[in-house]
Amino acid sequence: MPANLPPEYFEAEKKFKQAATLAEKLAALDDLIASVPKHKGTDKLRADLRRRVSQLNKEALALKKSKKGGRDSLYNIQREGAAQLALVGFPNTGKSSLLACLTNAQPVIADYPLSTVLPLPGMMPFEDIHIQLVDLPPIGNDSTDGWVSGILRTTDALVLVLDLGDEPDAQAALIVEQVGRWNIHVTGRDVEGRPGLYKRALIVANKKDLPGADENSEALKRKWGATLPVIAVSVHRKENLEDLKRAIFDVSGIIRVYSKPPGKEPDYSLPFTIRSGSTVIELAERVHKDFATKLKYARIWGSARFDGQKVEKNHVLKDRDVVELHV
Repeated sequence: MPANLPPEYFEAEKKFKQAATLAEKLAALDDLIASVPKHKGTDKLRADLRRRVSQLNKEALALKKSKKGGRDSLYNIQREGAAQLALVGFPNTGKSSLLACLTNAQPVIADYPLSTVLPLPGMMPFEDIHIQLVDLPPIGNDSTDGWVSGILRTTDALVLVLDLGDEPDAQAALIVEQVGRWNIHVTGRDVEGRPGLYKRALIVANKKDLPGADENSEALKRKWGATLPVIAVSVHRKENLEDLKRAIFDVSGIIRVYSKPPGKEPDYSLPFTIRSGSTVIELAERVHKDFATKLKYARIWGSARFDGQKVEKNHVLKDRDVVELHV
């Protein structure tokens, strides 16, 4: 079967050949993989591209170890928790204040622009898991946009933070336009089979306490609500922050699944966090490689039609399912 590759593939391939650094090569490979149509004729090509990504990741890790720190390590954020989301926005929208309210981080919070000069992570507790939020310098700054765009490419989802007192609709449009220049496209749901790198995103309209904020919030929802989820909050008054935590979890694209050994009670102390849409066999691979090869079937509590329903390996799991694997 012919591959029938689109023009976007050859453009990304050209960028890959011209890339001078590992980061540029990995970014170009992301674009290559995203541009390849998914059918039997491209299976071998996609597998080869994934092998290249794996090899470059190994080289990057070896290079990082050899440097033993250094300037580049300042911009590398170690992934922790169930998912990683980046806070994106313009100066003084309240990104740092939001990070301080939701996590254990202690960012510099100031009225002047560019108080955030380095990536700063914090862990947000949500029910029985933690999600990592990363505060970044405002976009549109030539001195930081290079590594900021690199972090946006690898994070699980984006949180677009807007100021409800300063034309939030225009802010949203400018952010979407800017990240689009980096070939990153924001979406409210998973996208497959289309060229470019798509990232799930959430609009957080901050400063709900300001005069006229409610009207601006409603206008924002009318304009963007069909494309991206929108939630209005006030960090100053700590309003809607619990609803925001739920929205962040929803946009992260993960679900929680609990294991249940046959004949025993479920283990609710440490859920498995897997991508939304994952199947029983994919969970089995996470639990233990032998489970994936020996798995016969599973029983499900939660989203099943009845408790303990027997399901096949390709059964799609839902958030908070309890799974009993049988090998």
